[in-house]
Amino acid sequence: MGVATTYLRNKQPQSGEKVKVPIFIRKSQFRLPTKPETPIIMVGPGTGLAPFRGFIQERQHLRDEGKSVGESILYFGCRKRSEDYIYEAELEVWVKKGTLNLRAALSRDQSKKVYVQHLLEQDADLIWNVIGESKGHFYICGDAKNMAVDVRNILMKILSTKGNISEVDAVQYIKKMEAQKRYSADVWS
Repeated sequence: MGVATTYLRNKQPQSGEKVKVPIFIRKSQFRLPTKPETPIIMVGPGTGLAPFRGFIQERQHLRDEGKSVGESILYFGCRKRSEDYIYEAELEVWVKKGTLNLRAALSRDQSKKVYVQHLLEQDADLIWNVIGESKGHFYICGDAKNMAVDVRNILMKILSTKGNISEVDAVQYIKKMEAQKRYSADVWS
C-alpha cells in the first residue's frame, strides 16, 4: 500500500464517527504547448507518468481528428516490467499508432541498473534536436531528490555539448526555457 491508501485505511469510521480527510488542490503548471505541432519530451518514472497520460491522450485525440501533432517522447522508468510497468498496454497502443516515442528504463530487469537519465544521455542528439533546434518543451515529473536533479544535470550537459555552449550558458538556457514555460518540473521528495 502507498502512503495515501494506508492513511485512508486507518481513517475508517467507527460506529457512526465522521472522519475528515484533508484534500489539497494545487494549480498545475503543466500545460501542453499552445501549438500542437510543438514537440515535447516527458520524463516520468513511476507515478510521474500520471500527468503525461493526459498529454498523450490529448495528442492522440488531435491526431484522430486529422490535426498535425509534434513528436511526443516519453522517458518512463520502473523497476520491473512484470511488476510495476503501469499502463504498459496503453502506452504500447500509442506507440503503434505513431503518437508516442516511448523510451522505457526498466532498472532491475538486467544486471546493470538503467534509469531514465541514462536513456536521456544516450539520446543526446534527439534531445538537442527537440529542445535546441525545434524549441520543444521539456517536462519532468517525479522524484525531486535524485531523478530530477540527475535529469537536469544531463540536460545541461547535452545543451553544453550539442549546443556548443558553456555550462554557465546551459544553466541560463534552462532558466530561459522555464521563463518561456518550455521547461516544467512537478517534483516531490
